[in-house]
Amino acid sequence: MDKLVILGGTGFLGQSLLNNLEKKQSIKVMIHNTDSLNNVKKFHGNILKQNSFHKEICHNDTILNLIGQISPNISDYADSNIVGALNLLNTCVEKKIKRIILMSSIHVYGENLKSASKETDSLKPKTQYGLVKMITEQIYEYFSKNYDLDVTVLRLGGLYGPFKKTGLISQLFKSVNNSKVNPILYNNGEQFRDLLHVDDAVNGIKNAIETPVKKFEIFNISSGHRYSMNHFVSLLELISNKKIPVKYTSEIIDEKCIWANNSKAKKILNFKPKISLTNGIKSTLNYHSDD
Repeated sequence: MDKLVILGGTGFLGQSLLNNLEKKQSIKVMIHNTDSLNNVKKFHGNILKQNSFHKEICHNDTILNLIGQISPNISDYADSNIVGALNLLNTCVEKKIKRIILMSSIHVYGENLKSASKETDSLKPKTQYGLVKMITEQIYEYFSKNYDLDVTVLRLGGLYGPFKKTGLISQLFKSVNNSKVNPILYNNGEQFRDLLHVDDAVNGIKNAIETPVKKFEIFNISSGHRYSMNHFVSLLELISNKKIPVKYTSEIIDEKCIWANNSKAKKILNFKPKISLTNGIKSTLNYHSDD
């Protein structure tokens, strides 16, 4: 493996990835507000300040950008994705970096009630989150085509698993042992999501790192299935043997259904999701047992 520089290694996905990567001596992680990482080379940097990481990126590095996951502050979220993209890509051009792997989201597709979205489908994001991810992808594509950068975009499904602390799925797990946590199910629980255990996502990322994809390519790292939130709650109640104190509303604040076809990733990256929703719920419940 070439030297790997990870941006955003302290988050939910980043820490899960680091726990599964071998050859730690070939990895360097940019950290911002924490020194929590052990047994890995690290440096302080801020994606919004190009000079803070400029000297740490070297020719022949592979850059893995995990920064820019969902944030409650849309302005900060837009900055970390769009401004951060320009800062990083300009550095990569100057340092003659050949390969960058970007984490994106299947939310760029928008509403999809009929069939799982493919990488060639038109993008019609329905949320500001999806919109910012779409714009970020377009910036990376522009740099790839105009500056001869190899860019791999991984559109992730809805991640869940141990150590995730935000989002509806995490709230549902917390509510198993805390009756004061009352998750809200929109569209009366008939919202459908493509749920992917973080360990499967990590394997998809590892395969992408190890697969020398040229030019600009996009892959859906997803389960390829859609699950209603009502189905998820029923499974959670069955496995935990507890009643989940959810609240229902007919309000719909984002997509009714979003899911993605992972055939391309299976073919080219040898990506194979292995963790069933039932087993994923069981392993995550063990983590939340002390909540």
